[in-house]
Parts: sequence; structure tokens; C-alpha cells
Amino acid sequence: MNDPANPTHEIDGTDRTERSSRPVRAVILDLDDTLFDHSASARRGVARLIRELSAEPTEALLDSWERTAEQLISRRRAGEIDRDGYRHGRVRALLGELGRTDDAALTDAADSERLYSRFLELYEQEWVAFDDAVPTLRALGEREIPVAILTNGPEERQQRKSRVLGLRDWVVGVWTSESLAARKPDAEAYLPVCAALGEEPGNVLHVGDDLLLDREGAEAAGLQALHLDRAARTPLPARTLTGLADLLREL
Repeated sequence: MNDPANPTHEIDGTDRTERSSRPVRAVILDLDDTLFDHSASARRGVARLIRELSAEPTEALLDSWERTAEQLISRRRAGEIDRDGYRHGRVRALLGELGRTDDAALTDAADSERLYSRFLELYEQEWVAFDDAVPTLRALGEREIPVAILTNGPEERQQRKSRVLGLRDWVVGVWTSESLAARKPDAEAYLPVCAALGEEPGNVLHVGDDLLLDREGAEAAGLQALHLDRAARTPLPARTLTGLADLLREL
């Protein structure tokens, strides 16, 4: 039986402390939904947008906004829509939920883009890190373990985000898919960061919230890896943490 009081205990009985006999000499962390609380920031941002549209931001509306994002991201990855189609689709879905059937943004691309841009402004004003982000980075620094951030997000926004959230001072650097011209789970996303940390991939531990991008991709590139599942969904996959504080017990 899984022991919720013991975050290193596996559902299948395998102890995650047996993950690898290799030492961990450096750590790479994902940014969004690992250090940065994207979900909370986005919900607060769209709640403010809904109020500006003279409506009440109910939990149902906020949940619908997130579901629409997931659906449209899948379509964008499949090549069915582009960036503008994604943005306009989110705005149209929200206006439909609000019953604003006569709003110009439903059909006018410029008005739709204006509303989405306003959401981004509000979202950025609500940026917040997870409570365990800076304390974990500080603790790793005290252990003299160098840390880097690797994210598939856009360069300018992710660099600014790391500064605004107070993360940049605690890491060697922030690498993005845009600056590397490679996206996780491509090995060419992880390997240059390991080189910048001055370590062989086998001595670097990668941690993030996405099983494919942050664990499977990193392992395929030769790194050690742990999955972060803050929701603590059960059964927990192997090598899963439920918070960054757990990371310190893995080193």
C-alpha cells in the first residue's frame, strides 16, 4: 500500500531512492507548473477579465476557460489551428459562455486579439511562484548544487517571468526552447543545459510536471529524472514527487 507520509515509497513497492546509483551534481527544473503556478495565475487573470466584461467569474467559467485551452492546444499541436486560431478560439468560447452573442470579438479578429491581449496583461500581473519554489532553490544553493531552468516557453516571457518571480537569482541560467532551437522532449533541449552546468547528463537530475517532457524525454537523453505531480493523483507513477521539498530528500 502506498504510504502518503513517505513520498519516496512507490505504489509497486519500489523505493525511489533506488532510482540510480549515480551522484546528482546538478539539477534542471522546469518552469511552468513546476516553479511557476501557471494555473493560479491564469485563473486570477481571466477572473479579472470577466469582471471587466461586467460578469461574475464563477468556478464553472474558470474551469471552462482551462478546458478550452487544453482542447485548443491539442488542435494547435496537431496543426489544425495556428497561434491566432488558438487565441481567437479561447476568446470566442469565453464570450459564448458569458452569453455575449453580439460581441464584435466573436467575428472580428482585431477585437478578439484585443481581448486576449488584455487577458495576457492581467495574467502577467497575477504571476505567482509556488510557495516551495524559492525555498527549494535556496536549499539547493546551500548544498552547492547548481540549478538551471529549462522551459519550452517563449524566450522573452520566460526570462521576464523568472526575474519577476525572484527565481533568476538562484539559478545558473534560464534556457528556453526558443533560444535553444529545440523543444523538450528532444535531446538537444537538455544536453546543452547539462554542458552549461559543466556536468555529464548522467550526473544531472531533471524535474518537472510533464511525464513526457520532463521525465521520459530527460531519461532518453541520458539524464536522471523525477516527475512532479502536485495534485498527488493516485496511483502515483514511479519516480514521482508531490512537491519540490521532496526533491531535497532525493539528493
